[in-house]
Amino acid sequence: MSKKNLFYTLSLAGVLLFFPVFLSAQKELPVKLGLKIAPNIAWMNPSTKNYSYNGTRVGATVGFVSDFYFAERYAFSTGLNFAFLNGRLTYADSLLVPGSAKMNGTVDRKYNIIYIEIPMMIKMQTKQFGDFSFFGQIGFGTGFRLRATANDEYAPDQGNSWTEKNSITEQTTLIRESILIGLGSEYHLDQSSRIFLGLSYSNALNNVLHWKNSKSGLNEKSMLNYVELNIGFLF
Repeated sequence: MSKKNLFYTLSLAGVLLFFPVFLSAQKELPVKLGLKIAPNIAWMNPSTKNYSYNGTRVGATVGFVSDFYFAERYAFSTGLNFAFLNGRLTYADSLLVPGSAKMNGTVDRKYNIIYIEIPMMIKMQTKQFGDFSFFGQIGFGTGFRLRATANDEYAPDQGNSWTEKNSITEQTTLIRESILIGLGSEYHLDQSSRIFLGLSYSNALNNVLHWKNSKSGLNEKSMLNYVELNIGFLF
């Protein structure tokens, strides 16, 4: 069995193992629903020869949060996120210019990718200290690409540089799998309502690019990782 298929199998098995527990627990333990907004900082981690990391870029995530408690301070945390992730790479390439032959040069590409993501995490929470409690989360995330565009600055070996915006949906993979890790705190307004603040890290498990470099003929490969500051409200 390949590593990718093994990952999918383990993820599904984990959900199936915990799901009956969640259902039986709901009679006595709470379900918390809420909303969040999370500014993020993302970056590309390329593995293709002559592709270089070129800094971080700011984006944002907005979404719904669902915590299904199966013990007093343990919950299955999921939801639905719209993640706006941005990255940047620099690499050598060749471009076919209308009315002329291919031109070799350097591309500075800014990626703008939108995913709809489903997190699946275990949330471990402390008891209350006054009005506050603290939590840690770990699990997996599956993101489905909705749209991808790029702002390209092309600097040919000879001649003037230019910029253009391109749709690169077909040049990116449909699915982004990731490991999710998070820490945070909750402020208990009353017995049911809470404000939460947390920091989380998403480490990609698969290549998010699906294209060949026109100059080298090599397949493009890069991870897309990010950290985000989560701010939200639970009902």
